Amino acid sequence: MSDTVVRVTRTLKASPEQVFAAWTDADQLQLWLCPDPGFVAEAVCDPVVGGRYRIVKMLAGGADEVTGEYLVVEPPHRLVFTWAAGTTQHRTTRVTVTLRPEGDATEMTILHELLPTQPIHDGARRAWTGMADKLGTLLAAGAGPV
Repeated sequence: MSDTVVRVTRTLKASPEQVFAAWTDADQLQLWLCPDPGFVAEAVCDPVVGGRYRIVKMLAGGADEVTGEYLVVEPPHRLVFTWAAGTTQHRTTRVTVTLRPEGDATEMTILHELLPTQPIHDGARRAWTGMADKLGTLLAAGAGPV
């Protein structure tokens, strides 16, 4: 695998349906799709093939707008979308999220491809690692016994 690709895998204590919803529901995206200590100020998404999304993340260096288009939407197992942001030098990259049931949990793999430089690759690895952990914490809190 080249250094233009980031792969992050986590086992989450939630069903594939719950994890897929966290990726495709704007209200849920606002809770986790930004590395700490930043936050999502705005999230809009239309998770259908050809649909678009827009996320505005507030980071230490200021606002970073992420936009893209959904290329593959296969609930609750696979999601592929383009990703362009200030953090990718506004170049269009591609993110693939694969969800595989694993007992009462879900194995989530995030693959971010076409990253233009090594510093962007390194930043994306840190960001996706932190965001995957944040999503895991969020889902574990909501998926426990009532």
